[in-house]
Amino acid sequence: MPERFATVTTYLTAQTPERRSDVESLRALVHEAEPELIEIVKWNSPSYTLHGIDRLTINAAGKGPVRLILHLGTHRAENRDAAPTFGGDPGGLLTWHSDIRASLVLPPADDLPSARDAIIAVIRAWLADA
Repeated sequence: MPERFATVTTYLTAQTPERRSDVESLRALVHEAEPELIEIVKWNSPSYTLHGIDRLTINAAGKGPVRLILHLGTHRAENRDAAPTFGGDPGGLLTWHSDIRASLVLPPADDLPSARDAIIAVIRAWLADA
């Protein structure tokens, strides 16, 4: 059974240095996009709530890239067959998994500076589109 993390600090300590660096980069983008987000550990990962609703979760599990999951928490049923109505991703950064859940892959460190503003804009649009 995977380790259960009580705090973001214990989560970060358990990551490899490369993984920790990627998670820290994504955390910085999330905090810059919306400083009022509350960071917690939920679903065994750093997650973010806004006005008491789960909105974002960092997924660094496995061997794939670190991802930011954009969601609406558990208060609204998702439909995996329905198309999303979100229009705040003009650059096509998101991969949709249902009508209310998408993921954004953290670009490689060399590409992050050029993608930074677009990522922050998508996060802001997602949080405004509740």
